[in-house]
Amino acid sequence: MNPPHSRQPPRRALRGPWPAVSLAASAESCHLPAPLRLEEGGLVWFLPNFLPPAEAEAGFEHLLREVDWRQQPGLFGRPQPRLSAVCGDPGVTYTYSRRSYVAAGWLPQVAELKDRIEALGVRFNYCLLNRYRSGRDGVGWHADDEPGLAPEIGSLSLGATRTFRLRHHRSRRVLSWELERGSLLLMGGTLQHHWEHTLVRTDRPVGERINLTFRHVEPPR
Repeated sequence: MNPPHSRQPPRRALRGPWPAVSLAASAESCHLPAPLRLEEGGLVWFLPNFLPPAEAEAGFEHLLREVDWRQQPGLFGRPQPRLSAVCGDPGVTYTYSRRSYVAAGWLPQVAELKDRIEALGVRFNYCLLNRYRSGRDGVGWHADDEPGLAPEIGSLSLGATRTFRLRHHRSRRVLSWELERGSLLLMGGTLQHHWEHTLVRTDRPVGERINLTFRHVEPPR
């Protein structure tokens, strides 16, 4: 199966590669709220109203229609419990679950969202889009600690509200957020080395959700 991709070709000049910039160093100048400081250097910023409701809803409907959503194979050959797609600076490659996904360009609306998040003081060159069709779709416990991945990750939520949890590797302490439409969760510092996260599955009837996780991937050396 080919890597997931967007139907539309890029319509704008693409920039990159971006240097990774520390959110912690730029928070004051960009008016970010103080981060939640976790054990062993993990940082979390939560902006529940990053996008206005009407804009978040319009973005959700647009991406639902325009993205070429595909169900990818997971570990042990089982299909992943979600649909996905990628976009980013052409040629940037992200490897996870033993598979590599190459970006062919930016979907224009995703590029615009990236620009708005980058105004907070971080740079991204890749976006993984996940579509959760119901409460039975989700992501199990994992950490985004692959080689070459910058520590700053921006997670933008559109559509139905879902529960996101962090769990510390050693203490097993768990923290939870309800990710509503238009909310932005930023992770940084050493979070991915000491914490893992999950999108919790539920039997409750919930609508569809789209999540965009922006990241900066360094080329292999």
